[in-house]
Amino acid sequence: MKKKKNKKRSQEKELHILESALKIFGEKGFEAATISAIAKEAKISDVTIYEYFESKEDVIFSIAELYTRREMERMKQVEPYIHGAKEKMRVIIQGFLEFYETYPLYTSVALLTLKGNRNFLKSPAYATIREATRSIVDAFDQGVEEGVFRKDIDGYLVRNLVLGFIEHLAAQWLLFGRPERITEYRDTIFDMVMRAIERKEDEDCIELKLKIEGMKIPLAGKQEAGKD
Repeated sequence: MKKKKNKKRSQEKELHILESALKIFGEKGFEAATISAIAKEAKISDVTIYEYFESKEDVIFSIAELYTRREMERMKQVEPYIHGAKEKMRVIIQGFLEFYETYPLYTSVALLTLKGNRNFLKSPAYATIREATRSIVDAFDQGVEEGVFRKDIDGYLVRNLVLGFIEHLAAQWLLFGRPERITEYRDTIFDMVMRAIERKEDEDCIELKLKIEGMKIPLAGKQEAGKD
């Protein structure tokens, strides 16, 4: 029983360190932030931080993993109530926008600090983020199976397209304070994505025509003309 209590306290302290560190990283930036500043914000000693994390880099990577896993859990709770690939794509876009808007300090760390960090790209935390963005690929693949999305596009390119729209908007919001709320652009981004990936009716007609031509079925009129 005592062991479980100690474990809980350790998890709570680790979470407290990460929340304090996020505030420091968000306000000062990665380079200017120090372990001492994080310890001061958390009201603990530098030594205590090193009991949980190997370095300042380890701390910031752990923040990314913590927040991403939280969001993944939130989306899992919503997923059973979403029907159809198009609606799933809309909800995913909304989820990312809400996440970035709700946690501006994390958004600053993720987009302005971690995105260009080569060590981060090799870390377990980045693997967690890739796992989270896999939901975009899965939604697209589902749409292809349902016949609502084009099947001549790579799902990972679609993922990059969706994230590109969202992250560009979020970066503008962070750096220039506009738009006032990025969540208001959900439908705009969704519509732009749909224009790129949605299967058009004329594509069905072209595919049907190609199938018919491939079968080389002789027409009755041509047969009669041949007999004359």
